[in-house]
Amino acid sequence: MSLLEFHYRNVLRMLPASYRAEREEEMVAAYLEYAGDAPDEVNPRPRWGEVLSVMGLALRVRLAGASGPPVYFAWGETVRMIALFGLALQAMLSAPSLPFLPGMSENEQFFGAAGSADRLFNIGEVLLHNLWLVAYVALARGAVRTAKTAAVLVFGWSFLVPLVSDWRAMETGYTVLSAAPVLALLLGYHRDVPPPRRSWWVALLPPAVAAAALYAVNRYLTDHLADGYTTTMETLSAWTGVHGIVVVALTAAAAAALTLGAGGPALLALAFYAIVTLLARVPDLYHFHGGVEEIWQVAAVQCWVLGGLTFILAVVGVWRLPIHRRLQERSV
Repeated sequence: MSLLEFHYRNVLRMLPASYRAEREEEMVAAYLEYAGDAPDEVNPRPRWGEVLSVMGLALRVRLAGASGPPVYFAWGETVRMIALFGLALQAMLSAPSLPFLPGMSENEQFFGAAGSADRLFNIGEVLLHNLWLVAYVALARGAVRTAKTAAVLVFGWSFLVPLVSDWRAMETGYTVLSAAPVLALLLGYHRDVPPPRRSWWVALLPPAVAAAALYAVNRYLTDHLADGYTTTMETLSAWTGVHGIVVVALTAAAAAALTLGAGGPALLALAFYAIVTLLARVPDLYHFHGGVEEIWQVAAVQCWVLGGLTFILAVVGVWRLPIHRRLQERSV
């Protein structure tokens, strides 16, 4: 075996063993024929383009579409569900700002003085943040390329904002919540996966419900803040923050998924976001300790809910995976 062939076989180890068993020899022969004579003395190695090509092929095989092996299709569907649910969560977090945008735009303390560069920048940032809604609706309707463009643009901008403005800095938990769907979208929806086209109800109902609910809650907080119910208002506001919205959304989605008999990939995707939110929420228990007791209790309840959701969704999700069912059938 030549040194170049050795390196090619090492690169092909990124592919699943079952795939290599069928095509490794053919692929190695094609690569060696294209490379030509390369003596071992020059330490020949595969080209970077070839390595990247094998990496892309490995991802497509391991995150396969419906025509792939059941185990790889299950993992591929899980990643694609992570993308869909993650974009839905981001859309639910951003959509409620739209009804308040006209009123906020008149607030110079929030957006900056009229005609200033800071004002234009901050209003543009809020509008750009709603590209999460565009990405989610586009993905739900099957426009994968539009969804990828919008998601990458808004996520990249979210990292640049803290560098040029102190209006909002990304927390670690929010960073994971926003990075996960973008990465899953880029990896899970490849050329071997036909884009699904879901109904307009699926595309518009989650952000519409979130926008209406948070608009009503914020109006309630605004109208009653001056009445002296400070503790009640602070407790209610703990449910309207990022973590509170995610907990409520995950609880509702998990109840619907379990009731309607959703498949394993959908349940595992929900379990992924439940544990990510739990890991981001647990440090707040220490942060809120010694402060307002009611807010600490809300954070504790949210952690318990997220922990329960993670366990239930993970167990039922693995049980409902197609590969698990096939193993059960073989054991009978």
